[in-house]
Amino acid sequence: MKKTTLEVNIQHENLNLMGLINQVKGLEKEIVEQVVRDVEKEEVEKLCGEEYERTRYQRHGSKTRTFKTSVGTLELNLTRVRDKETGEVFSPAERKLKMPKEKVVLGDVSLESIEQISKLSYRKAVKTVKELSHSDLSKSTLWRRVQDLEISTELKSDVDVIMVDDTKVHKQGEDGFHFLDLVLGYNTEEDEYSLLFAGVNEEWSEIREELEKEVDLGNAYVVCDSDREINDAFEGAKGIQICHFHAVKYVDYCLWKEDAPKNFRKKMRGILKSRLQTLQNSVEKFWQDRDTERLKDRISWFREEIDRWVERAEGRDFMMAANYIRRVREKLLTFAKAALEEEEDYVPYTNNKEEREFRENAYRTKRIGGSWSEHGLRNVSLCQLISRLDERLFKKLKEVYLGEIGTLNFSVNPAGG
Repeated sequence: MKKTTLEVNIQHENLNLMGLINQVKGLEKEIVEQVVRDVEKEEVEKLCGEEYERTRYQRHGSKTRTFKTSVGTLELNLTRVRDKETGEVFSPAERKLKMPKEKVVLGDVSLESIEQISKLSYRKAVKTVKELSHSDLSKSTLWRRVQDLEISTELKSDVDVIMVDDTKVHKQGEDGFHFLDLVLGYNTEEDEYSLLFAGVNEEWSEIREELEKEVDLGNAYVVCDSDREINDAFEGAKGIQICHFHAVKYVDYCLWKEDAPKNFRKKMRGILKSRLQTLQNSVEKFWQDRDTERLKDRISWFREEIDRWVERAEGRDFMMAANYIRRVREKLLTFAKAALEEEEDYVPYTNNKEEREFRENAYRTKRIGGSWSEHGLRNVSLCQLISRLDERLFKKLKEVYLGEIGTLNFSVNPAGG
């Protein structure tokens, strides 16, 4: 391993910790420039020898290269050499350090900005990175780098539960919406979530086929809302649990759609919510005392209460709401029935985790008032989801993006130490 020794003299007076941290930020740029000069000197001497020494190569002036990086703008005056046999003129430092021939903005600046776009608009991401690193990067350059990303999720087989949902995002340049599709995996034993799939405008039947390459859906529960396409696509899974919060919201929508009086809507919504909460409490109690008979009685009670709810809705001729609850009754019970299985399967009764990820995504894709291309929405969403849910995969993305970067070891010692 090559070695570069630098001497750094720091003068300070009345310095506190925050002041020290703030003022050493410019040191990285000085170090980078000095190491480049040291590498260049070694490479030039290797080819040309000492000054006036006769070799195949001879010094041939210099050229200036400017790079915008995460440590600031580098102005490098690079020595060139000429191959006497071929006539080729080149910079040894450029070759040794694999400096890009045409790029002015290096990948590390783009990568810092890409990390920011999971939270901020393109314009704000560029501004933030510029403020942090004093590097100039245009919004259009960042946009182009995001479009060029080759990024995807990695399937995992060690999941007991998958959470499935989608959300609408405005299309770019036309009316209508894209659908951002998301599948999370949940390992109940480890209490860990993972990102299994994220895409835009995909068919759920095709998403299932992709998941089945690694996940045995016959041994996994699905937690989702009442979307018929999702429910049909995952038919045959070990069980489907309809999210309780979604069910209450959809019932309210059905009653509103059928012009139910406001007070009646409120009452019916409250009854359904109360019955679901009682069932949730009973299952939670079961995990504490394993009282199987009591939970079985509670399940029977819930079925009877739901049947009464349906009769009440039908009695007022609100058939849309009544038919919906009748259709999903058993799927509202899946998490309770799973607890009674021989393996005592734990299944969440809501896909709140997935909803939280969508809320985070909404800050980036909806609330800024933007519209999206399909590819841009997919890449920005994947950057965000992978950075939040899969630290290992996000690290791998960085490694792929920056390429083979080599290693750098260093030590800092006081003078004379």
